[in-house]
Amino acid sequence: MTPTEFVADPLTVLPPEIVLRILEFAPVSTLASLTATSKAWNGFIDVTHQEAIYSSESKTTQSRGGTRDFSYLADSTSFASLFENTTSWKDLCKRQTLLARNWAQPHPVTRESVLQVGNHPVWRFRADFKRRFFVSTSQAGGLNVTDMDSGRILWRLPSILDRDDYAVRPYAHLEYQDGMAVFDREGDAVEVWETGLEGAARGEFRRIAILNHGCQTRGFQLSYWTLCVVSNEGQGFVYDMTLRPPQLTTRLRIEQGGVGHLDQSSDVVIYSMGARGYHAHDKASGEFLGALQPSHCTDKYHIRPPVDPPPSASAALAGAARLGPTHRLGSPRRDCLVPIEIAKGPLPPPTEADHVRLGEDEWGAGMLHGDLFVGFSRAGRVFVCSDWRRALHDQASLAAQGSLIECESDGSSFDLGGWLAVRNHRVMFEIQDRIYVVALDDRNRVQDVDRPARASYSLLTSSVPRLAVPVSFMALYDDAIITTYTTKDKTLKPEPQTLGWRQPVPDVPGGIPPQRHEGPARIFPTKAIRIVSLAPDLTGKTDAASGADATPDPAAAGGDESDRDQRHPPTDEFWRSQAGLLQLVSMLGGEFDEEEDDDDEIEAMATDFHEGDDEGEWEDEPEEEEHGHGV
Repeated sequence: MTPTEFVADPLTVLPPEIVLRILEFAPVSTLASLTATSKAWNGFIDVTHQEAIYSSESKTTQSRGGTRDFSYLADSTSFASLFENTTSWKDLCKRQTLLARNWAQPHPVTRESVLQVGNHPVWRFRADFKRRFFVSTSQAGGLNVTDMDSGRILWRLPSILDRDDYAVRPYAHLEYQDGMAVFDREGDAVEVWETGLEGAARGEFRRIAILNHGCQTRGFQLSYWTLCVVSNEGQGFVYDMTLRPPQLTTRLRIEQGGVGHLDQSSDVVIYSMGARGYHAHDKASGEFLGALQPSHCTDKYHIRPPVDPPPSASAALAGAARLGPTHRLGSPRRDCLVPIEIAKGPLPPPTEADHVRLGEDEWGAGMLHGDLFVGFSRAGRVFVCSDWRRALHDQASLAAQGSLIECESDGSSFDLGGWLAVRNHRVMFEIQDRIYVVALDDRNRVQDVDRPARASYSLLTSSVPRLAVPVSFMALYDDAIITTYTTKDKTLKPEPQTLGWRQPVPDVPGGIPPQRHEGPARIFPTKAIRIVSLAPDLTGKTDAASGADATPDPAAAGGDESDRDQRHPPTDEFWRSQAGLLQLVSMLGGEFDEEEDDDDEIEAMATDFHEGDDEGEWEDEPEEEEHGHGV
């Protein structure tokens, strides 16, 4: 019999410095196992060397400056305030690990809320996590600042339909950076407003500049404290926003026909030029640096849309009851995000001779994130370029750095150029009635389709699986997906509908006095902000494994009894409300369409639902009024 060989404990034979060096390469799960092995290992990892181990960059994501405290967490973009009151590096490691693990799952645990902002449809919005409020513009005009945690409007500007000056036009594009808001106004100009000025209340903004350009502007984008503006008349403008008032630093000559989408790095601005791809210019000199033409890509993939099960009547009621001006997150679920698969190769050729995929493709939204550039096209193609600076050199470099992901699309939702979001090795885009979140590898390339390390998934853009109007803004944050939320039901009327509750207009600074004709609270179609939170539960009170599969309680959004009574009518009354009827008619629309006798009845219901709504509230933005589709 061979005697059992004795294996020495590394803690007894190796210097602590060597053990610490080895642990730098150990995953967090290994650390957890070692601490349970013996008191010696527990003391070494969790007591004596806890800070050194968990503050390693291999265990926690840290700021680029390498700060040794938690001050950089103030810049995190967490809707659930996930990193608030972090007590140690181990505590931070736990929070970041649980969050990353949830994002990577095929069926992440999510909690959802829908925030209604006033009584008019949201057009653009931006989230300020440092100040904990949303800034948003409206399809009816005006600007609102809404508390992120209470849902209360803190401050507002009226619509130009109500006041001539110090007002915001309908469908105004909005850019935002750390307390500075920029939106367009009539006459090819943009206004610059700032919050946090001396004597201003929380959420109150004050105008600091009006920037006129003397030519038709198509878009603008604010980041790096630089405002870049593009005109379709062959001009670009770069402003230094750190100066008061902001100063024009560069006037660029670019090709004619900029479509309005643009994004920037610290030194380069990239304009979308439609069928000609994306053109890059130096922000300081205006020099043309090259073009990114996605059609030169040879590495191709495709995504098939997931099949949705037909909704049940009970699911329709539950979905309808979740709507309303609630800002609180609902119960945990695992059915909000549906896993998708990315397959190698292009989609099969379409059979229709005039299919949008067979013609010359038109490129719209484009977004930069470090070395990564992503573009989106009318035909449903997504251009993923892992190193855009190298790709600018020549066609071969672009083919080596870029890939195309093809999706089924008829191009109908591309009129405003589409929307993109890029963050933490993920790309988010919209194809018709779905939002797709595609995970990339650590080099920002399309993952190995057979062994993806991170899951990709999609979510519907509406409360029922019907054709939805395009989202007008969406973004990825540390622990949340936040988008505008609309639905469109063909059986009722050709307009977007998310069901909200008519709210009394608050008498807040900056607004106009409340109107008496607003009337009592009632259900009406609107467009809201949807928050899908992936933040893990740190309290231990919620069993995500069991609670995530439960059907959400319509009242789970929280609040006292009076809140729930105001936000959601009783269940036995809900079938007679607009929300319940719209959900049921949406499900049964195909059956109704088969019987002509029922058409008049549906039309009568629709007329009754919308009696008293403002005319023109849902009119599409005229093409000549498109402004600022900068991403």
